[in-house]
Amino acid sequence: MSARATLLALALLLAGCASSRAAAPMVSLHPALDELSGLTHSLATPDWLWAHNDSGDGARLFRVGLDGRDGGVVAVPDAIAIDWEAIATLSWQGQPALLIGDIGDNRAQRPAITLYAVQDPGLKGDRAPLLWQLNVRYPQGPRDAEGLAVDPITGDILILSKRERPPQLYRVPLPASVPVPGAVVTAERLGPVQHLPPATALDLADDPLFGLLRDWPTALDIAPDGLSAIVTTYKDAYRYRRASDEEWAQAFARAPERIDLPQWKQTEAGAFTADGQQFCAGSERHAGFACLPLTP
Repeated sequence: MSARATLLALALLLAGCASSRAAAPMVSLHPALDELSGLTHSLATPDWLWAHNDSGDGARLFRVGLDGRDGGVVAVPDAIAIDWEAIATLSWQGQPALLIGDIGDNRAQRPAITLYAVQDPGLKGDRAPLLWQLNVRYPQGPRDAEGLAVDPITGDILILSKRERPPQLYRVPLPASVPVPGAVVTAERLGPVQHLPPATALDLADDPLFGLLRDWPTALDIAPDGLSAIVTTYKDAYRYRRASDEEWAQAFARAPERIDLPQWKQTEAGAFTADGQQFCAGSERHAGFACLPLTP
């Protein structure tokens, strides 16, 4: 047997072992939440999460309890869902809010993406009223992105690109007031997010469809205290820490801590819980999520 064939056989053997390893218990979701793409905690009701589907669904959110309870569907009036890929927790003028990222662009052809800030209605009501809309373009042209977070310390909006290696981090200042309708702002490129491990032969053997893409970032979230961020990929998640006086570009240049995720297909959502003690990751293909404890 050639060396190449031996390596392939070993990869296949290891892949079988990896696929059969125990996974964290997955919480099933509302039947209509069948293509989970965005997940974030609620400032209004800390024991609950907000979630949404990928492209193809309408402008709506889903309340999800940490224990899997179904809190109902909430419409987002005056918003359009082209390719919603992310949602982030936001404090707007002292009130709980959510930032929805219509930032998906698989073919990198959208001249601008759209961010929707909406009220966080908590457990009451079936509508999340629109607070404002902001259109954003990238300085180097269109990008596909699935990572979106709001820095609770500075209020900066961070967007992480997906289909480039290394992925690039962009900053958009949080508007001080309601943006002028139709306004377009240009994001600032902060730099690359480093040290996301590339795909291996084992990844390719374990998942022929997405194995090569397992280092692509599919979600971004910042801890409630603002001192760490987690990048979710198709394979695992990676936690980057920063000092209180440090810029994110510096933090993302260092090697992160790996968070071993269950090996689901299409892990595309990730969020801290409101207390920052757990990280919840969700699968688009399996329509469910699991929350994992974090080390201090």
